[in-house]
Amino acid sequence: MDAPPAAPVLVDDLIPIILESEDHWWPRDFQRLALVSPAWVSPVRKRLYAQPSLRSYRACRLLARTFAENPELLSYVQRLELCPTADEDGALNEREMQSLRCILGLKGLKSVTLGGDLAVAAHRFLNVMVDTWTVSELHIDGCILADGRSNSLVPTVPSLEWDDTIAFRFPNLRSLTLSNLLLTVVPSMMDRPARITHLTLNNVDVEFGFLPDICHGSWDALRDLRVIRGSAVNNHDDIRPMLEMCENIATLHLEAFDVLYYPCIFDEDEPPLCPNLRKLCVSSFDANAQTLRAIAQACPQLQDLAVLGRIVRVSPEEWGSFVSSRMSPFLQRLTVPAGTNQPPFAFWSSDEQEELRKVCEGRSITLASLASKNNVFTDW
Repeated sequence: MDAPPAAPVLVDDLIPIILESEDHWWPRDFQRLALVSPAWVSPVRKRLYAQPSLRSYRACRLLARTFAENPELLSYVQRLELCPTADEDGALNEREMQSLRCILGLKGLKSVTLGGDLAVAAHRFLNVMVDTWTVSELHIDGCILADGRSNSLVPTVPSLEWDDTIAFRFPNLRSLTLSNLLLTVVPSMMDRPARITHLTLNNVDVEFGFLPDICHGSWDALRDLRVIRGSAVNNHDDIRPMLEMCENIATLHLEAFDVLYYPCIFDEDEPPLCPNLRKLCVSSFDANAQTLRAIAQACPQLQDLAVLGRIVRVSPEEWGSFVSSRMSPFLQRLTVPAGTNQPPFAFWSSDEQEELRKVCEGRSITLASLASKNNVFTDW
């Protein structure tokens, strides 16, 4: 009698490949996989603890206890999202404070996000962090408090004070993202060590200070600047000095969402010059054919242009004339809205879209339109 075929054996070397092949594992999935065999435990732990995301003080307390009981897990943590919010009484006990100190004391972190209650005077918690030399990405997000989703009865305003103390604690910072908060930039009398290459301000109001001082002394390092604000009116005061002092900016994204008829920064009498700008997106500003000409003059190296919003007053014929004129000789990609604000806003016909597409093809320019089903914001 023939022996039954041997059961298939999974080669242990394939376990990391299996885990890396899927980006949508749930913590419960990792828990089950760790029970398959001892060979799964270490790879699963590496993925499970690589980026803890904590939204409550209870979660902070449990994670701190886990680290205390299993110190070998500490080496797996590379990124941290710490966004807890207090209960309705707003009071934290000693255990919760101790758990915060434990988590903020983690070493070797590459990326840190502070939100929830920790976005209130966020500089207090940045000063508590023990090992900040390895952090290259920092995000302060006041979204939960700004949207009124906090349970605290105490009035809370997300805020950050950026001064020399904070700047020198993060000498290797490369990407700084600030969202939904009040920003104070304390003037500096010395060059700050961090060479920030990516700066994103999402619904941030500069309450005090000069925005370029965030990267004081290393303005030449900034390559990517993104500013998204609720009011187009307040968008220009901080942007112009940033563009004037950070001449190496290659990507610029300016967006407002109040839908006011407010001109783009390039429509000013003396628009800022961006000699090294390669990618530009302006959204929800009042733009016309003159705006396109001003952009072409201010950004001679432009390769990727996106002008979006329902208040854009550029007709398909004017878009075609802009492309045909070769005012932007290096343009490779153009993103346009699905219509023109005449007013009111009117969608383009299929014939108008096709005609513009042919004009772009004649110059080997890729045309992306909001009228298509593709996500034109993929690169932005």
